[in-house]
Amino acid sequence: MLLGIQHPSALVGQDAYQLYEELCRLTRQRHDPCVIDVFLSVIRFMEGEPPQSWWAYTAERQQTLLSRTGKQTTP
Repeated sequence: MLLGIQHPSALVGQDAYQLYEELCRLTRQRHDPCVIDVFLSVIRFMEGEPPQSWWAYTAERQQTLLSRTGKQTTP
């Protein structure tokens, strides 16, 4: 709700990385990057993909952030 998401359907078309950055900005703290994995999981599910655990997206998130920033993230 802090991000303005009032219903799960509002996640359709959202960018998990932007949601993460906005969450960090609004809370004034850096959250675990696995939060991005959770966002990816729920966004993809709401867009019609089969449900997957959040950790199924960890490698994708790590590769995406590496390509965007040139920095490795953990976990």
